[in-house]
Amino acid sequence: MDNSIKIKLSIYGLLSAVSFIYLILAHNPGISVPVFTIIQFVSIFTLIYKREEAKNKKGLLMFVPIYILSLNNYLSGSYLWRAPNFLCTILLYSTMVAILTDNFPVKELNFKFLFKILEHVIFPLRNFNIPFKWINKYKSDDAKKKLHSSIMLGIFISLPFVVFLLIMLSSADLVFSVKVENTLEWFSKMLDIELIFKIIFGMIAGLYLFGLLYIVFSEKKSPESKNAPFTLEDLMKPKNADTIVINILLSSILLVYTLFIFIQFKYLFAGSVLPGNLNYAEYARRGFFELIFLSFLNIGLILLTVYLYKEKIYVQRNKWSNLTKIFMMYLCAVTFVMLISSFYRMYLYDQEYGFTRLRVLVYGFLIFESIGLIITAAFIMRPRFNIIAVYIVIGLCYYLCLNVGQIDYIIAKHNVDMYLAKETDSLDIDYLMSLSVDAAPQIARLVENNNADIMTRYKADLYFKDIEENYGSDSLWQSRNYSIDKAMQLISK
Repeated sequence: MDNSIKIKLSIYGLLSAVSFIYLILAHNPGISVPVFTIIQFVSIFTLIYKREEAKNKKGLLMFVPIYILSLNNYLSGSYLWRAPNFLCTILLYSTMVAILTDNFPVKELNFKFLFKILEHVIFPLRNFNIPFKWINKYKSDDAKKKLHSSIMLGIFISLPFVVFLLIMLSSADLVFSVKVENTLEWFSKMLDIELIFKIIFGMIAGLYLFGLLYIVFSEKKSPESKNAPFTLEDLMKPKNADTIVINILLSSILLVYTLFIFIQFKYLFAGSVLPGNLNYAEYARRGFFELIFLSFLNIGLILLTVYLYKEKIYVQRNKWSNLTKIFMMYLCAVTFVMLISSFYRMYLYDQEYGFTRLRVLVYGFLIFESIGLIITAAFIMRPRFNIIAVYIVIGLCYYLCLNVGQIDYIIAKHNVDMYLAKETDSLDIDYLMSLSVDAAPQIARLVENNNADIMTRYKADLYFKDIEENYGSDSLWQSRNYSIDKAMQLISK
């Protein structure tokens, strides 16, 4: 590695550490997080621009989802996604490095690309000592190294003796004791513990980001496993897979699902009278999570069948393999009906009890799972793409939507609308107050509305007093947040 790259990588690591301390570790970081992301993009683009080591510069496209994630700190006052966003950002950085090094076999129909991502998450930790090796390399001769070591050793040995003497002399002389106490108090004011922790975490972040980019320019290749990479095909593909066996299994499963769908159309969709004392809200709630779980199992069974019997279904093509394909498409259709049933069940339940975070998350999940199911149907017809990678992209899109869509605002709007329209007898104002500041514009509707009862209006008023107390003192530009600014504007009216 040439010296110019060493210098640029070192500057990048130092800039990352300083900007991380100033922008990410600021009190209640808001707009400073997307600013940090922009600095990272510009720095990495400058570093790899026209460099042959970065073989596939499309890796920089990973900054699109990274930037969208960073916008959550500015757009939303909720802390719900902060920790998951941190982990997701690390994985996206790792994916970026894998693509930049052209070491991302996503087109192969296996899990190898996932292991490459995890590999690049861990490898930067091994590169923490690289900058210190570079510094040590540029030090002067051995005599000066020995001198520096002797000085450090002398300071280390002297410290306990100095502390012992200060304690003994302070006990012997009150005036000396006061002087020592004043000096220690001055040092304690000078040493900010919070600042020390920020510096430590900033250094770790800078070294980690340095270690990631070092992989791109390192001449040494990552050590590969002696064994073949793990794939689903290698682990489970039988030598003589018989399609008759899988057809019997699929037909048995589909028979049960057909009876289930008949019940769904009779009682849930057609609105027949429910047996016993069941009401529709309770009926909808009881079966919801079971259906979600079964939909996952169905998709897994489809994928497993394609992997195990791919050659017989798509190459040999006999009457049994054609039947297998028909069964898989029918299972796909059954699963789609189950998703519709799940969506409708949740709708019935929400009409009775309103929205919560979990229910809104489930609505979004069902929509994106339906998209995945359509792609699964296409995969059954022609399995010529890595469907695992497609599922991950769909999952990432769902997660990005959660970050930019303020779900607390959606919850509050729906529940307040139901309450003011007299569609429900009561409003769980305590739950709305437990949501983030994103819900403030909707809770503000309750303060002056005569249709709301006195206790609800009183609690809504207390809610805004708490917001003013908690966020009124945030004057740092790094803490600027869209939702908080909007809430403060409502208070000032």
